[in-house]
Amino acid sequence: METKINTILYLIKINFSLIQKTLKNNADSCVNFIKLIKEYQLPILGNFKYILKRIHEGYKPEDELFELLSPSKDFNQYLRHLLINNFDNRYEIDEFKEGTLEKNFKVYLREIQSKISIIFFIGIFFPIGLCFLILFQVIDLIIAVLLIPFFLYILNFLCRKYVKKNTYLIGVLEEYSSLEKKKFNEFLLFLESFAINLKNNISPERAFLKSYTQNKNLFVVLNQTIKSQISSLLNFKCSFHDMIQFFKLELKSMRYNVILDAIEKFVAENANYSSTKIFEILHVVHKHQELEKKREVVIKGEKFKIFFFLFLLPLLIGTISGMFPFFVLITSNINSITSASLIDFNNLISIYNIFLIFFVFISSLSITSINFLKIINIQKKFLIILISNLLFILTFLISFTNILNLI
Repeated sequence: METKINTILYLIKINFSLIQKTLKNNADSCVNFIKLIKEYQLPILGNFKYILKRIHEGYKPEDELFELLSPSKDFNQYLRHLLINNFDNRYEIDEFKEGTLEKNFKVYLREIQSKISIIFFIGIFFPIGLCFLILFQVIDLIIAVLLIPFFLYILNFLCRKYVKKNTYLIGVLEEYSSLEKKKFNEFLLFLESFAINLKNNISPERAFLKSYTQNKNLFVVLNQTIKSQISSLLNFKCSFHDMIQFFKLELKSMRYNVILDAIEKFVAENANYSSTKIFEILHVVHKHQELEKKREVVIKGEKFKIFFFLFLLPLLIGTISGMFPFFVLITSNINSITSASLIDFNNLISIYNIFLIFFVFISSLSITSINFLKIINIQKKFLIILISNLLFILTFLISFTNILNLI
């Protein structure tokens, strides 16, 4: 609840400063602020509906807002500042002041390396530990198979919690693949050009058209999306509102949606002034992207370590697990090694047991590989996992065959 309010707060500040610029001197800024918050789908929407109801009953809006306490410390501070200064736009508020979300992200950056180390430890030592437990017959093979889903859940949970954590910063992508980054950068380029054209005092529709014409050679991912709307616009089949709604459906992301909703509100208030406010949104986004770059530096620093483990682990597990027949002999018939090797060996090892061992280790290695590759966001995961698994299979077969020849 708090994070959602903090995410939208940047846009609320920018939007309200635009409203203050366009309001007449005798307008009630306090009531306009309440109406503005009511337009945003915030968790505290019900509180503001109740406040409006109380105002209609004759209560003073400032008194009602003084009683309000939201889950967001940042929102409460912003509201108190407005109330103390009587919503006077002469008292500027720093819209770009570092908020709770940025502070939390900086803490996350300081902790991420140690948290990745925890994932490494579990991802590496679970298969190795399981290998020795099976070889020394400390746990049953069926129990080992049942541990695999538990291992999958733990590693997935840790990756989501520590690495793929949603920061709710509007400039930081939840899925930071190269394609998604390119799409987001094209979106920002289009917004920047749109804001520049709006500043020339032209209609939003013309600004939209000019922005595409000026940058169409730079659009790759978004080219078809924007082009289809240009065709509809030229044929008088859609309005600016329709284009915004189409973009929201096509882009399918909370970050795009909150920015597009804010821009639509800005343009509805005052198309000319809104260009400045769009630049302010872009400023916030670029500030967040600087934080994201720091995360990328940390993640890139883990690449060598991850690839080293991805190719070392299957060699280790394959070599050790391939010695299963030898360990069965020395643990089952320690007092009669000679007779066991001649008489009981076929009874001690079954195809079923070998299949279970192979399944347990190939599964645990695949789970480790998938989650390690998630950390560094590699696109060709399947190929790397395939190579890692083939290394395990080859090493396992060589080790297993050599042990059988020695027995």
